Amino acid sequence: MKAPLTAKARRSVRRPASVSGTGLHTGAVTEATFFPAAAGAGVVFRRADLSGKPQIPARLTEVEALERRTAIGHGELTIHTVEHLLAAVAAHEIDDLLVELTGPEPPILDGSVQPYFEALAKAGPVDVGGEPTVLTVAAPFTVTEGEASYVVAPAPALRLTVTIEWAHPLIGRQAGTYDVTPETFARDLAPARTFGFTSEVEGLKARGLIKGATASSAIVLDERGIVNGGALRWPDEFVRHKAADIVGDLALTGARVQAHVVATRPSHTGNVALARALERAALRSGAPKMDIGR
Repeated sequence: MKAPLTAKARRSVRRPASVSGTGLHTGAVTEATFFPAAAGAGVVFRRADLSGKPQIPARLTEVEALERRTAIGHGELTIHTVEHLLAAVAAHEIDDLLVELTGPEPPILDGSVQPYFEALAKAGPVDVGGEPTVLTVAAPFTVTEGEASYVVAPAPALRLTVTIEWAHPLIGRQAGTYDVTPETFARDLAPARTFGFTSEVEGLKARGLIKGATASSAIVLDERGIVNGGALRWPDEFVRHKAADIVGDLALTGARVQAHVVATRPSHTGNVALARALERAALRSGAPKMDIGR
């Protein structure tokens, strides 16, 4: 595993950058714009479409829903499907950022993190001073939430070992290990797209979800193969996307995570349970550098 990056300063961006498109679950057409923020501001969403432009911090206290996406905020302020955008933020090691939205959900785009990662690269990540909050692990611990389970162990930087399993000929059992740096995330995880199954479509629509789904916004599978989405970008694109989702959900700690996370059948509900376990332990041992597992 590579040596950890030295966390010398908090990071934001030099200039604004935007992406626009349709939200996967709400179907709302929205523009997401990244703005520079001062050191210590954290990552904050601003709803420009609502009166007073209310702000919602990207923190675990704001988690509202976890079915097939991670949503933060409450009631009218809810922002759906933040995990792809936040994965890009975390992968760039950006600590302070204002994300302005013109609707209730960042666009799904091609179903991957890559468009957000590239937009942030154009915005120019830059040091802004102050000390980053870093979560470290002093001893191993486990988290289980439904079918999802996690083992967390000490490591000098964020490493993910992820295993998924579906009874489908293109998925089966897939596993991968990824050392998460800006460079490796861009190469190994950012292009991996979200996926779903035709057998789930009617049920999800009945629950008010996937209103904005299109043939180009996800890999869609029937019982035999791919129905929409074209050729796979890797044979194991599915597990890579699940790894990217973990990066995005862990960003809700508001910290840079330095640990080896071994995840089996991860889900948004499980990822957030993991993030909450990290945060609870961190609050006991203090900040900005927080040792976990003592």
